[in-house]
Amino acid sequence: METTNKNNRINNIIKDLRSNDTQKILVALNQLRKHGKKEAILPLIETYVSSSDETIKNEVLSVLYDLKDQSVAEEVILAIESDQFSADKNVLIAIFWQSSLDGSQYISTFVKEAIKGDYLTCIEVLSVLENFDAAFDESEIEDLKYDLDEAIEFEEEEKAKILLVIKSTLEGLNIEY
Repeated sequence: METTNKNNRINNIIKDLRSNDTQKILVALNQLRKHGKKEAILPLIETYVSSSDETIKNEVLSVLYDLKDQSVAEEVILAIESDQFSADKNVLIAIFWQSSLDGSQYISTFVKEAIKGDYLTCIEVLSVLENFDAAFDESEIEDLKYDLDEAIEFEEEEKAKILLVIKSTLEGLNIEY
């Protein structure tokens, strides 16, 4: 019975996140802080993307930047990889360093997003990489550095400089041999 109540609670929170009523959304965001589950991450991101209300956007970011449950990392990565949220990739990537979620297992995703993203996306990826404290497979890092070298050749100067810094950051990571 308790599980049913928890599922009903999270379903009601998600329903309220999708409401057009600002007050309902703000109450839902407050409830998420107490009763949040990873199932609410995508609806939360959808609320951020679809809202034009700055109060709601700021409150959603506050919730996202306070995430502590490592199990939500995969949900955030799915959103980053989705074309649906392409205009907000830099915000989604920032969740990892703002909330201190460990995204080290998704290093390839981050570097690929930097390569295909804009300047701001590169800055956010750099911030995420600088916070990694894991050991990485040498061949994966070498492949990523090669991908960066190829991308740097074709980028305009400002983005190329950031991609070079990202490459340098990769070189400074702990490597498993």
